[in-house]
Amino acid sequence: MKCMSDRLGKPVDAITVSDEELQSLTNAIFQRHGIDFTCYERLSLKRRVIRALGVFNVDSVHALWRLILHDRAFIYTFMDEISVGLTAMFRDPVLWRKLLSMLNNYFTKRDGLTVWHAGCSSGEEIYTFGIVLQESKFDKPVMAWATDISRQAIDQAQRGGYHTQKFSEYEQNYKEFNPFGSLKKYSSTGEGLLQMNSNLIRHVSFDYHNLITDLFPVNQDIIFCRNVMIYFDSGAKLKLLKKFHDSLKPGGLLVIGFYDAVMPLIDPHQFGVLDIEAKIFIKR
Repeated sequence: MKCMSDRLGKPVDAITVSDEELQSLTNAIFQRHGIDFTCYERLSLKRRVIRALGVFNVDSVHALWRLILHDRAFIYTFMDEISVGLTAMFRDPVLWRKLLSMLNNYFTKRDGLTVWHAGCSSGEEIYTFGIVLQESKFDKPVMAWATDISRQAIDQAQRGGYHTQKFSEYEQNYKEFNPFGSLKKYSSTGEGLLQMNSNLIRHVSFDYHNLITDLFPVNQDIIFCRNVMIYFDSGAKLKLLKKFHDSLKPGGLLVIGFYDAVMPLIDPHQFGVLDIEAKIFIKR
């Protein structure tokens, strides 16, 4: 049986995209919309474009470009399809246990915290950190900025509603973080959705942001950029690591994903390894 795309469309294994077609598409998108794909890892981007062709039930890159050309808003739908994030509530519980400890120890002498969720996807990480904040002893002001290149993902993150089928996975992750609690304390259910409490994100501002082309914030205490850099080539990863370094305060933390594969690229003069298991690095 042929594998179908997530929505109704053509079989994914029946679609091909040449390097020339991919280059032509990305050049055209950059010229029309200013979205730069030149730093994306080629094979990963090609797989996502092929998936998008199946999702939108078109049989060529030319047909896809016609959709983008004739409907200016379609670029946002297209970007939502190719920027699917790897995220879940309390994913990698070892990280959240470490951050809880640091909130109760490492950050206690600070007047407050500034946090950037870079590439926040559909927002599970943001609500997770909100719960960690509530369960910590940290009582200073916290200001967070949550950004993504997908406007649909940002909208979902702000709404905080997730399919109830995901609850058992999220609850299991949370139990590894706190065996004595339950996500039910922080959510409600109805109409097939697990609705996270809005007070978990009262410290968060949401915005569109392109990591490749847009300016970075400064004076951050913590930057989360988890399972985002996996989609970029080595040159782009190096540039991002330098920009993250400049964006952090001295002693600030960079938290990367378990799949980002940047360890060989990290400059030891810029970052020290704070916790290799949790993938937490500290600005030197």
